[in-house]
Amino acid sequence: MISDFTQASSELRIVVSQIESDRFGMAVARLNVSTRNDASDKQIVEICQNSESNLLILRYPTSRVKLAQKLALIKGMVVYQADTLVYFVKDIGSSDTKIKQSDDWQFREAKSSDNSDLVQLSKIIFEEYPSHYRANELLSSVAIRDGYAQWAQVGLQDSKKLTVLVESPEAKVVGFALISFDGDTAEIELNGIHPEAQGRGAYGSLLSWLSSHLATRGVKKLSISTQIQNERVIRAWIRAGFNLEFSFNTVHLMQRN
Repeated sequence: MISDFTQASSELRIVVSQIESDRFGMAVARLNVSTRNDASDKQIVEICQNSESNLLILRYPTSRVKLAQKLALIKGMVVYQADTLVYFVKDIGSSDTKIKQSDDWQFREAKSSDNSDLVQLSKIIFEEYPSHYRANELLSSVAIRDGYAQWAQVGLQDSKKLTVLVESPEAKVVGFALISFDGDTAEIELNGIHPEAQGRGAYGSLLSWLSSHLATRGVKKLSISTQIQNERVIRAWIRAGFNLEFSFNTVHLMQRN
């Protein structure tokens, strides 16, 4: 969640990602450097150098403008920037809590019986989604796509998360949003609209409905993230009242054979 990138800390810790290791058939680990971490660039480089994983996924604030060059000098590793992640936030604490209805789209909370539709939909939406994984030719395209489908199902299994479905007037599921909660803040972890339903107002209606619905649940701030090149989605967020909060570079560091 967004809290992973905003907590004040001097600690730097590599975390093994078992789910990604199993998905890609290699040892994968992650290191997130928050906006309020006071570690030096040198300390970050040293920790990366000592990583024993096949793939280390590092995310650090774009404000650390000198770190990229220092990472590139690490011996025995292939190092490259895989994407830039941008976080947007909307204050919904003062939003109109009257749920906004749409004449064209219906919204409802997903149930366990929706699992099959959700998996099929997410595979279509994220078939070629240009995330940091796509920058790495050693990662299977099918495994990347299926990883998003696996992520989309989390809300059906975790009572602390919420999955909302978007339905057409014919009751066909054409979109979804996975939301996680942390006190009075919420984050849209994953979301998307079927390509055939895009450009018809479904996504904007979803964002509007979520803002009102989550406000009724006591949420004051709603956050969401994507890659910097996802310009169409970012424009939709700005129209919906979201503002840029911060940005992170994603770097892949891989052991040389």
